[in-house]
This record gives sequence, structure tokens and C-alpha cells, in this order.
Amino acid sequence: MFRPGDHRKPDMTHTGRDSPGVTVQNGAAMTRVLKFGGSSLATPERILRAVEIAQVAQKRGDVAVVVSALGGVTDTLLDTVRLARTSPDAWHEPAEQLEQRHRDALWELAPEAEREALVEQLAQTFGEIRDLLHGVALLREASPRVIDGVISYGERLSSVIVAAAARAAGSPAVACDARALIVTSDEFGHATVDLDATYARVREKLDVFTPIPVITGFIAATPDGETTTLGRGGSDYTASLIGAALQVEAVEIWTDVDGVMSADPRLVPTAVPLPQLSYDELMELSHFGAKVIHPPSVHPTRAAGVPLLIRNTLNLDARGTRISIETAERSPSRPVCGVSSISPVALLRLEGDGMVGVPGIAMRLFGSLAREGISVILISQASSEHSVCLAISPDAVDTAKRSVDKEFVLERRAGQIDDLIVERDLSVIAAVGTGMRELPGIAGRLFDVLGQHGINVRAIAQGSSELNVSLVVHRDDESTALRSVHAALFEPDQRTVELFLAGVGRVGSALLGQLEEERARLKERRGLTLVLTGLASSRQMLTDTNGISHKDAVARLSSEGEVCDAQEFARRIGTRPRPLRVFVDVTASDEIPSRYDALLDAGVSVVTANKRRLAGPLSGYRSLAGHHALFHETTVGAGLPVVRTLHDLIDSGDKLRRVEGLLSGTLGFLMDRLSNGVRFSAAVREAYDLGYTEPHPSEDLGGADVARKLLILARTAGMEIEPDAVSVEPLLPEGPWASLELDQLWTKLEELDEEFAQRQQRAENEGAKLCYLARLDETSAQVGLSHVGPDHPCSSVRGTENVIAFYTDRYQDLPLTVRGPGAGAEVTAAGVFADILRAASEAR
Repeated sequence: MFRPGDHRKPDMTHTGRDSPGVTVQNGAAMTRVLKFGGSSLATPERILRAVEIAQVAQKRGDVAVVVSALGGVTDTLLDTVRLARTSPDAWHEPAEQLEQRHRDALWELAPEAEREALVEQLAQTFGEIRDLLHGVALLREASPRVIDGVISYGERLSSVIVAAAARAAGSPAVACDARALIVTSDEFGHATVDLDATYARVREKLDVFTPIPVITGFIAATPDGETTTLGRGGSDYTASLIGAALQVEAVEIWTDVDGVMSADPRLVPTAVPLPQLSYDELMELSHFGAKVIHPPSVHPTRAAGVPLLIRNTLNLDARGTRISIETAERSPSRPVCGVSSISPVALLRLEGDGMVGVPGIAMRLFGSLAREGISVILISQASSEHSVCLAISPDAVDTAKRSVDKEFVLERRAGQIDDLIVERDLSVIAAVGTGMRELPGIAGRLFDVLGQHGINVRAIAQGSSELNVSLVVHRDDESTALRSVHAALFEPDQRTVELFLAGVGRVGSALLGQLEEERARLKERRGLTLVLTGLASSRQMLTDTNGISHKDAVARLSSEGEVCDAQEFARRIGTRPRPLRVFVDVTASDEIPSRYDALLDAGVSVVTANKRRLAGPLSGYRSLAGHHALFHETTVGAGLPVVRTLHDLIDSGDKLRRVEGLLSGTLGFLMDRLSNGVRFSAAVREAYDLGYTEPHPSEDLGGADVARKLLILARTAGMEIEPDAVSVEPLLPEGPWASLELDQLWTKLEELDEEFAQRQQRAENEGAKLCYLARLDETSAQVGLSHVGPDHPCSSVRGTENVIAFYTDRYQDLPLTVRGPGAGAEVTAAGVFADILRAASEAR
């Protein structure tokens, strides 16, 4: 059983000790070491999952388990030490909460017959913890030795709980104190392991694996029995030491991620787990920010040639990552195993004519940093020997500058070496992979993709092993650089496009829903990822370079958005260092369209359903007409291919002679309802309730919207006409309709019911249909109510249908007709979505 004071020999006396065991001699047995981190042991449910994993592994051979403290416990223990040192009475409450958490876990997980004894043992253990903390509170001081003693209890407690849970699940198991196995120096906080002594003890004491030894990670002891800890990654280190000493089949690190990822998924959403890595690749990725495992902690398994497996306790279906000394196979199309980064870093550059041909400059430079204990992250030197560039932590800049200035004080006075140049707020981007050794051009591809995204490279370093290409960029460009490099190396057939959406009303909200619904299919079928990076309403705006979820975009805008400034919003879009950007305008704003020119000039594609600019003064239209990155299909026919059809006709050499059509799904719906005997006011109210009208229906009833659509068609056909050239017959008589509240509007519209009933009757008497028709020919443009006969293309329309008939030189007698739904948020959003896809496919 677990005895905190006895760590000279692991306790193997629990029931089941006499069961047949397997003796490990010179690595002959097929044994696995399973290490479970704190996240895998954070709750009783997760502890049971870990036990199940160990039981499954035991069916293949012997198993030793290494455990961290329960999730968050080590941090809490450190907090109690700090509190005891600064506020002598404040540590009691967190200590009591910690004891209660472990007591609850034991009571839930341990075999019923053992609960009381284990809880009593737990109370004794926490008595020892309180004695240590009380001493700290009295002295107002905590030495590294005392701190190691306090935090060692996290693993000592978790090993007892996990072993008890295994016994309750039917697998004999016993807590094993690693202080009886791992021998270290007395450098408390980060002790150095005596490998020879440790390996000898492990082989001597871990000779039987029934019951399953549940070994404390992270902690060890000096030859005199003083408790020490192994520092960052300590529990991984414990597992690695055990695995190397026993020459096991594999060491499995069970954590809360699916393996080593190709990039940080928080910065690169398209990152994927890597099935296989070499130890060399792991070391490089870890150095440059991949935090799945701490590199020194796996040195023993690397030296012993023992494979390492990274698995996810919470996702057993994930294959995980296998790490071995063998070089992983890399295909020519994907020579890189991962892209990582360090941020922030500072760049130091020493240069001067006096450095050329002078031996020892680099030695003196690095010596001046070494004397101050400053670690160098990256080194780059010009072949001319005129400059040396290196990256360090920003915290060390001031110290580094003083030391370097002092080292080269004479050369600086003589003007042979310039003052040290310091650049801050930088990031190092590293592409890692053994496949780069045999494949030329990787650095060129990296520079090419960063150049396309407008990212300046401050320094580059590539080792002679060609395992790593490292680039220094500005910190603001880190996320974009990682995503673009990852896309180029891991997703050559994939395209990522940033979206910026103005308007979150009915159409905008419908579009967000469609984007979310189609997200997976777009990626699978078209290799296209649409990342919503900016969002704006009339009141607020929000930008996030890491992307905004379509599902909670409106909620985030409401809770996190700042006051909307259209000019600032456009500036952020235009200055984004990514070539594939699409701005989407589904507002009725007059101000937003004024930003189109700047966006288009900055290489941003513009998709708009807003007619204001395109149907405004001719000068404003002319400035946009030459841009091929402007997409405005929905300005005329909602989701119908009206503008594109006309473009194709004109571009193919046809000549437009006449256009006639029903260009408003809303007004078409009204006329259809009138033909069915519905009163005009009731039909308008019905259209409003169904979402067919503008927020204030008077905008539809005035005819201006239809006039704008006809004007856009005229200009698309090459006719340079001003808005006042379109003759408009409104459905509403003159009056302050737009200023009426909706309740007033519904009442006021009833005054028109009789007039429209009579007009409908006159049309029926002529055997015709009442339509709000748009007409365009080479001499005139007009919109208004008309009677159309049974042979007219618009005579058979129903509901919200639009019908546009193009009469051209090629289609003189029988027009080319486009027909379909022309109103509704979903239909319009679908048309905008189609334009976004066209913009994405044509963007360069």
C-alpha cells in the first residue's frame, strides 16, 4: 500500500502479488509503459478511461503505468506554498479543497472494502502536507527542497487513486513510488538523473508486472533519499526512463490531443495529426513551439531506440503519433512533417566592415551571451561575414545588448563594428521534415508563398542537415505566415479565402447559415476553406484574424464588437496580408459601397447585393466597371443568373435590343395575390410577414428598387445612362409613406384596396395579367404597372418568381428568358454564396 514516508522500495504487497508474473531480463519481455498526464486524470470518469486503456494494453503484454498528478493539482500545491509564504493563514482553504477532491475521488473509485483505510491514509498524507506548509508559514520562506517535497504529493496521491480504481475494475494494481527507482542529484526543482544508478534500480525492482505497478511520475530522490522533482515534462521523463531501462516495446504518452499536430490548431485550423515522426523531427518541432512533449524528457527512449506513441485519452479512435529513431517516409508532395513557431522573439544583428575576415568574432559574440546565460534560438550569418544575426527571447534583450556592447567596445569606438541592432515583436516560423533533404526548392516555395501574402522575411536559417528551414517574420504576420505555409506544404490542392461580411440582417444571417452548412462539403469537394475574418452591422464591427465561427458570429459581434467605422473596417480588410480576400456587402447602406474602389485596388474581391453604388450616378459606376473582381449577380435577380447571362451575351458579341421583365419577386408576389382576389393591403402585409419585402415595405412599393435593377442591366449592356433616365411609376401615390410606422402603414394601405381591385378587374376584362413590368430598349427605360397578354413571358408567373426576357440579335423572335424565385432571404443569400464561390475561384 501507499506509504509516503517509505520510498526506498516500491510497495508490491497488495493482494494479487502472488499471481503469475513476468520477469523482465535484458528487455526480453514485450512490455509497454503507459503514461497518463494530468488532463487524462482530471476527473473520476477520465481515471476510469485510463484504467480501461491499461486493461486493453495488458491483453497484449505486460504493462507499467506512470501517472501525473490529477489535473491542476501541482499548480494548486504551488499556490499553497506561495500563500503560506506570503499570507500565513490563506493556504488552509485551498489545502482543504484539495483534500476533499482526492477524498471524493477515492470514495468513488476505490473498492468498497478498501475505502475507509485509503481515506484514513489520505488524511495522514494531508497531515504531512499541512506540516510542511505550516513550516513555510512560520519561516515565511520556502526552499527548493521544501517546494519539491510539497509538490511531490500530487503524484504520490494520484498513484494511489489510479491503482485503487484499477483494482475496483478487476485488475490487480499497486501504487509504486518512483523515489525508490529514480536516482538524481540534489538540484531541487530540476534534478539531474543518474542514469546508471536509475537503470540498475528499475531493472532490480520492476521485475514483476502483476499487480500492475502504478508509478509516480515527475518525482525522484537523491542517493540519501531526499525528494526531488524532474522539472518540466517530468512525468514524461519518468516514463521514458522506465521504458529505456527495461527496453520496452513502446512508451505510450496518453494526453488530451490526437497526437503531434502539423501546426498549432489554434493558429492553423486545418492542422492535422501526424501519424509518424522521427525523434529528430520531434526535437525540431518541439524547439519551435510544439508543446505535446518536452524534448529532454524523451532523451532516454531516443537513446535506447524505444518508440514513443502519443495518444488521446479522450479520443481512442485517433491513431496518434508514433515517434521512432527511423526516418519517417515523406512523399515528394509533402516533404515537411510540420510547421511551428516561436513568438515573440527579438532579433539581434551585429555588423560592420571590421568583421570581414576576422576570426573569432562569432565566438566572442556567443561567448558574451553565454556568460549571461542567454540562449540563442536561431543563427544566421551572411556569407560575406559582414553581419551575424541571431534571435533570442525578448526578456533577454537589454542584458544581451549590454554584454555585446561591452565585448566589442573597442571595435565600436574604432568604427569597425556598428552598434548592435535590435528588432522586436518578431516570430520565428519553422518548417520541419526529413523529406526536405532530398527535395530541392522547399525554401523557394516558402519565400514564394510568403511573398504572395505580402509578408517580409527578416532572416532565414537552414541547417546543413536540411531538416529545418526557419524564417523570421513580424509578429503580426505570424498567424498568416503559419496558415499560408501550412496550406502550401500540406494542402497544395486547398485554397483558404478570408471573408469579410457587412450586413447581418435577414440575408446576412441566412448566408452565415449556408456557409456553416456547406463548410465541410466545400473543403472536401472543392478544396476550399472560407474563413470569416470580419463582420459588421450598421452599429458594430468585429475582426479576428484567427477566424469567426459562422454559428456564433452574430452573438460575438454583439458581445465583442466595437463601434462600426466603415472606413476603418475597409482599411483592415485592404491591409490584410493575404491575396485571397472577399468582401461581401448585403446591406442597403450608401456609405459601404463608397469603399469598393479602395478594396478592389488592394486586391480584394467584392461581392455585393447592394444596388446603391451600381445604380447611382454614372461616374460612380464607371469607376467600378473595369474591375473584374466585382461580383453583383444578386443586385438584379437575387439567386437567378441574370447579370451573368447578359454578360455572356455581350461578351460573345451579341447585341441587346430590348429587355422586358418582372424584376421584383416582392411585387410579383403582390400582383399574383391580387389575381387571386386578395386585397392589396393584405397582400403587402403577407409579403412582409414572409420576409419578401424590405424592412419598410414602402421601399418596394415605390418602384425605385426595380428601377435600380433595370439601370444595372442597362449599364451592363453598355448603355451609359443616369438614374433619372429611368421613368418610374410607383404603386403608391405621393405622400409621406416612408415616415409611417408599420402599424400606421398597414392602416393607410387599406385606402388603396379599392383602386387596386379595380385595376385588377380591368386587366382581367382584357384577358390580361397585371404586372409591375420593367422595359428597356435602345431609347428608353421605364418601370410601372402594365397589362400583359397570355403570350407574354411574364403572363404565367406565380408567387415570387422573376422573369427577365432578353431580346437580342440572336434572340429576336423568341427571347432568351431567365425565370425563377426572385425574393426571400434564403434565395438571395444563395445567390451571394454563388458569387463568393466565383470570386474565390477567380481570385489570384
